Amino acid sequence: MRKPDDIGYAIKSRKVIDKIHLILGEISNVYLVEYEDGIVAIDAGSKGDHTKVVEYLRSIGRAPSDVKYIVVTHAHSDHIGGLKDLKDLTGALVAVHKDEVPYVRGEKKSRMEVAPVNVDVVLEDGSTIGPLRVIHTPGHTPGSICLLELSTRTLFVGDLVYEKDGELFEIPHHYSQDPQKNRVAIAMLLDLDFSNVAPSHGEPILGRGKEAVRSLVRRLLLT
Repeated sequence: MRKPDDIGYAIKSRKVIDKIHLILGEISNVYLVEYEDGIVAIDAGSKGDHTKVVEYLRSIGRAPSDVKYIVVTHAHSDHIGGLKDLKDLTGALVAVHKDEVPYVRGEKKSRMEVAPVNVDVVLEDGSTIGPLRVIHTPGHTPGSICLLELSTRTLFVGDLVYEKDGELFEIPHHYSQDPQKNRVAIAMLLDLDFSNVAPSHGEPILGRGKEAVRSLVRRLLLT
């Protein structure tokens, strides 16, 4: 998915909340989550964004080798375009939902071309990877996932929704394979325990993330 024209960017790479960092990629956000064994990167951005990740790591006194996993929320080019380079630089294991694996490996070519990457860890709903729990949220793509960091109650939502002016919105339908299934997945988030929402497009919403999701669900019920 490419950034919709009406999603503004005033984001700067920074520490967002305890042990969670945001890196502004060319099109989408990359997140770093620190935990006792190292760092988990959530997505890898577009081709060339690996340099931003490495520069940011060094700015906070961390080495590329501190990244132990790169977890892919879904296999669109603004999320995996930089995956091969980031994996090569860090030596991290790549973790992908089972339904996205063929796209990451290059076995299916129905999406924008990116360099194929071997998948080291195949995820399913309920899997844990580092400090994160996997929530399968299909619709945007068949294997789209959200990731819940329990200690900070932060939900990384990939392209399930995006943020603009402090509100959440569903990704425009023409970017999603099954927009109605995407809506079901959005509503399902209300069953989870979280307070922060970290989208791939737009600013994180801290402290009131669940209320922002609830507001979106109400609006969708009226359309």
